[in-house]
Amino acid sequence: MSVKQRDFSDVDFDEIDALLSQLTEEELECLAGEVDPDDPHLPPSERCRDQTKKQPTGPYDREKLLKYLEDQGKNEKDWEQNKEFKKEIRGKVWVPPPKPVEEEHQELEHVATEWDEILNGASEAEIVELAAILGFTGLVNQVQFHAAEKSDLGISFGGWNAAAKSETLKFVPPEPDNKTDVEESIKKLQENDSSLCSLNLNNIKNISHERMKQVIEAMKTNTNCKNLSMANIEMPDSVAKTIVDMLEENTSLLTLNIESNLLTGFVIADICRATLKNQTLIDLRMSNQRAQILGNKVEMDIANSISQNSTLLRLGIHFNTLGPRAKVQDVIKRNWDNLRLKRINEKTQKSTTNENEDQE
Repeated sequence: MSVKQRDFSDVDFDEIDALLSQLTEEELECLAGEVDPDDPHLPPSERCRDQTKKQPTGPYDREKLLKYLEDQGKNEKDWEQNKEFKKEIRGKVWVPPPKPVEEEHQELEHVATEWDEILNGASEAEIVELAAILGFTGLVNQVQFHAAEKSDLGISFGGWNAAAKSETLKFVPPEPDNKTDVEESIKKLQENDSSLCSLNLNNIKNISHERMKQVIEAMKTNTNCKNLSMANIEMPDSVAKTIVDMLEENTSLLTLNIESNLLTGFVIADICRATLKNQTLIDLRMSNQRAQILGNKVEMDIANSISQNSTLLRLGIHFNTLGPRAKVQDVIKRNWDNLRLKRINEKTQKSTTNENEDQE
């Protein structure tokens, strides 16, 4: 029971005061020391009472205090040791028993002699086969392999008996920049030029957003361009939203590549949903966007849209969730199977028609 909950009506405080008045100063100090300093009902002044009876020597000076402690530490003698330290090892040290050297030496000589006889009597083809089993042929490069096989490539060095050396690196020139004329391409798309069947604008960094929108707007009414690639051109969502309208109007586009741009998951889902209106697209690539992780909700939305598409054969989107990935794989496999069956049926009908014509 706490002090607050206790009833003090039956306590005679006058009697307690009379008892305390009969105690001496030393007895009062001893009684005060018996009080619990952690009692929250005591005032802070009573919990941490000043018990120092020494008179103050002056104001606090940190430098003098440090100097005093340093001098006291130097002048004070070290404690005397009762016994000097000496390193002692108690018990016995374990020593391994000696090995039978003669028996091991004889056994190694016997094994070495047996393998020497086998290898000395083996042909080069058998040694090569043994090296292939042990995985040593993986250390040989192509030049040494062709030299060992005595091919007609004109190689005069290397072979199984030569040391394995790395081949010199061949300089491969970097790929040239994409020099496609964007203005001319937009003009041909708007005129529906039959010579422009494929447009590649990949890796062109200086295309403005207005030019991107002009290309996509021109593709709405174009019927000759079958392949459109606009990868790695820093395409934002504002431009990609026009692709949704383009896919709903265009009925001739077969391949669309907009990889490595700045698209978000919701725009990617809208583009996949837009392919359901005409269902003429067979290849759609949209991987490596700004949103590396699309999220379960967006991936399920994409998978539901693709499951209703009967013409899409390739989809370039990375799924982090197993369910949407498996669902899209089944749909792509189904579309390939339907295409194969369609091709077989057409071939069968064609052969049947030719037989009927021959009979007539």
